[in-house]
Amino acid sequence: MADWQRTLSKVCERLESKPNLEWILVGSVGSVLQGCEMIPGDLDIYVKNKDDVEEFADLLNEFSLVSKCEFPHGDQWLSSLDEPTSTQIFGSGFTWTKGRWLIEEFKVEVVQISNSAGIPDSLDGDGIWEGGQYIWSHFRNINLGRHTVPTVPLEIQLESNLRRKRADRIQSILAALKKFGYDEKLIQQALSKENLIYFHTEMEQHKHSTIEKL
Repeated sequence: MADWQRTLSKVCERLESKPNLEWILVGSVGSVLQGCEMIPGDLDIYVKNKDDVEEFADLLNEFSLVSKCEFPHGDQWLSSLDEPTSTQIFGSGFTWTKGRWLIEEFKVEVVQISNSAGIPDSLDGDGIWEGGQYIWSHFRNINLGRHTVPTVPLEIQLESNLRRKRADRIQSILAALKKFGYDEKLIQQALSKENLIYFHTEMEQHKHSTIEKL
């Protein structure tokens, strides 16, 4: 079992005591669970409300530092019993609250975004943002052992990675969608108009390549 699998299993075990806590898995672990070939660097979880980050902090307090983290609130900051969560406001107005732990030596980050600072997020042309409001009605349940993990679908993850120009992840997600199929209606909603053209071009090339091999 990979590090991320052990870590996710530990998180899911603790969530059994909070069945009504709304959360969703995003990022590379969510991609791998849906058939992508990539090596996850951390475990990313989004929650709906700021209070939900506090609830996660209570659930995961055994993994918190005993005293306040010596690093400022950057990439090396970790949750502690003294400071379980951190809120950051960026120049654009983008605001998030997070908790971060090392579980099985694998980083776990729980995030709630209270101000998206105008990041495009729509069902009719701009594309669905992986951190936006529409992921909650388009989650996909994935099984990990005895646990059920609500996960952002690859169709939505593709849009976010195209925006970020993450070539490695784009190709991995496309490969999984070609191999396992995709939800055409969700693709139409999830991708911006420009990215939808790119996606269909990729699918057509794959189709022609497959026919030629027959």
